[in-house]
Formats: sequence, C-alpha cells, structure tokens
Amino acid sequence: MDTPMSNEQMQAAIRELQDAVIVMAHIEKTQSEHIRELIEFRIQSEKFRARTDENLAEITDKLNGLIGYVANQKPERPKQ
Repeated sequence: MDTPMSNEQMQAAIRELQDAVIVMAHIEKTQSEHIRELIEFRIQSEKFRARTDENLAEITDKLNGLIGYVANQKPERPKQ
C-alpha cells in the first residue's frame, strides 16, 4: 500500500511539474517559431521558383525566335 506524501514531497512534486510545464512551453514556442520560419522559407522558395519559371519561358521564347530567324536566312554562296 502506498504511504501518503508529506507536505514537503507534495511541494517538491508541484515544483517539478511546474518546471516541466515551463520546459514544455519553451519547446512549443521554439517549435512554433521554427514552423513559421519554414513557412516563410517555403513562400519565398515558391516565389523564386515561379520567377525562375517565368525567366526560363522568356529565354525559351527568345531562343526559339532566334533559331527561327537563323533558320529562315539563306546562307550566301561563295563566289567562284
């Protein structure tokens, strides 16, 4: 059978629980900050990726236009 806790034991247990709650609150705060940072990083990465896709599309259009321009030019025949 368990013996009842003394007042001092109860106070020690309460302090231990309070310390554990403080540690848990700190961990939760740190994790929340980390999640916010990850979300912000993801948003910035998506914006960068979208801009990169736009740039690649523009470059592709310009390159295709240049290829078409060069393909339609008739090379000069060397004079004999």
